[in-house]
Amino acid sequence: MARAPFLTPAEQANVDVMHQLGLKLHEMPRQLGRSRNAICRYVNDAINHGKKQKLPLKTQYQHLPIGKRRNSRLQHYKELVCFETKKRMDLKDAIKAKWDAITETELKMFVARKPNRVIKVIQKNGGDTNYG
Repeated sequence: MARAPFLTPAEQANVDVMHQLGLKLHEMPRQLGRSRNAICRYVNDAINHGKKQKLPLKTQYQHLPIGKRRNSRLQHYKELVCFETKKRMDLKDAIKAKWDAITETELKMFVARKPNRVIKVIQKNGGDTNYG
């Protein structure tokens, strides 16, 4: 037979006493024979323990018009996907702009310096070099 998820008043009193005595949360379930989750729920909100907490429908979906409440999760997901795609496109545009800003002379200079960089890496046995 499964036990109720909420503590009885006698168990609540025992938890209060153990809590005041400084007993650790992981030690209480062994002494009471109840789950740690049931005790945690009581300790975190002793006043509302055992009461259903549901917000009124008006406050749950304040930001949505009445016709869109049912699909709010789907709508939120679509907005996130759209936002992520926009961020990706912005990043691609920024990378392309930086890449296009590199001149041909800079590229030739990088290629000309490559053997020197390789030699420095070999001299340092694959370690860091002072090339920036």
